[in-house]
Amino acid sequence: MLIVASCRNVYRQSARTGVHKAVHNGKPVGRGVRMPKIELSDRFCQTAKPTSGLQVEFFDTVVKGLSLLASAGGAKTFYFNYTRPTDGKRARMKIGRYPEMKLGKAREKARAGRGGIGEGQDPLVEKRALAASQTVADMVDNYIARHASTKRSGDEIARRLRKNVKDVIGEIKLSELHRRDITKCIDTVKDRGAHIEANRLFEDVRAMVRWARGRGDLDSNLVEGMRRPTETTERDRVLSDDEIRTMWAALAKADARESTRRIIRLCLVTAQRVGEVSGMTRDEIDLDEKVWKIPAARSKNKRDHVVPLSNWAIDIINAQLADAEALADRKGREVSPFVFPGPGARAAVTGAAIAKAVKREETTKRNVSTIMGVASWTPHDLRRTAATHMEEIGISPFVIGHVLNHISATKASITSRVYARYDYAREKREAMELWAARLAGILAPASAKVVAIRGGRR
Repeated sequence: MLIVASCRNVYRQSARTGVHKAVHNGKPVGRGVRMPKIELSDRFCQTAKPTSGLQVEFFDTVVKGLSLLASAGGAKTFYFNYTRPTDGKRARMKIGRYPEMKLGKAREKARAGRGGIGEGQDPLVEKRALAASQTVADMVDNYIARHASTKRSGDEIARRLRKNVKDVIGEIKLSELHRRDITKCIDTVKDRGAHIEANRLFEDVRAMVRWARGRGDLDSNLVEGMRRPTETTERDRVLSDDEIRTMWAALAKADARESTRRIIRLCLVTAQRVGEVSGMTRDEIDLDEKVWKIPAARSKNKRDHVVPLSNWAIDIINAQLADAEALADRKGREVSPFVFPGPGARAAVTGAAIAKAVKREETTKRNVSTIMGVASWTPHDLRRTAATHMEEIGISPFVIGHVLNHISATKASITSRVYARYDYAREKREAMELWAARLAGILAPASAKVVAIRGGRR
């Protein structure tokens, strides 16, 4: 007999007839209904729900034994139902939660379970044995290799999890993992005053736990109900004209590589994200057309983005390309595909490395912190600064949204996602030229003649 439990009722299905009978406290409470069998699809899994207010289990017609249990509360779980090879009794094994586990993966696991049964193995016994042997370190390594590595910020996620989770509680068995262990990892970061880092670690751990639960490595969501360790407010730091002048002049003397200085300058000149600037590749740049094409794989919103380049931006990129080629020639190696290659030229400089380089310039005097002569700032603040100054000189906020590749401006509605294909290339180029001229005026000596900038709203 197959048992499927809900909060108040229990379903019993005859393995021979496939008929469900709802029972409460061991007594029938309704007429029997035949177990639903259907070819499961992603669309069906999204919308599946019981019509009677109780749990219902849908059996897949594609892979024998695979079922989706849907509850009135919206929870959906994949199970593998089978006959034990040892005693011939019916058993069921939880495979994972939907949508954390996709239908294709659930079918793959169900097929693997059926293959093991054919060899005399009991999938449930094998799963329990694996769970008993797996540690938190195993979970971290699996998550990094199978999931985090596909993310744009995969390297930073891996660093945080290895340093703050694997090194702290890596030896704990998954079967013994408790939420207080997770709290210990986060508190360690928070106690050293790294509140933003603690929040990011919490987000990484929460994503990892959900992923592990979806795979079936964990049976419960250990972070459910946990709150972010620190409440933060959205940054609104914008550098003024005077601060831009002071920072730009101090940047030339900063204790950093010239390539780092160029990345910082490009963040302000192009108004793009520091990670996208530092990860720039040679094949993304078309100097003849004066454009930089950021592929969807490197874009935060996973959409291709074309950035018009001002002459100023091209001069910075050309200087960096020349230096990178000269270094490769001195080292006797091929020219790196990255415009800003890191040590060894095997990968690009990361945005995190640039942020750290800026942070190293911070000095504190009489409890007041400054970086390069102005109130503390981050590379991302330069992007906000550029956007703010663009709006001040009359550039439309909608066009600025396209320059920044904000999805709220570019693909916010079904109309813009599917039907509106105009790319605003002309407007974006005009905005970048206007911003370059405005920035030149800010940085020009007081005695120099400043180019007039168009004012007023567009």
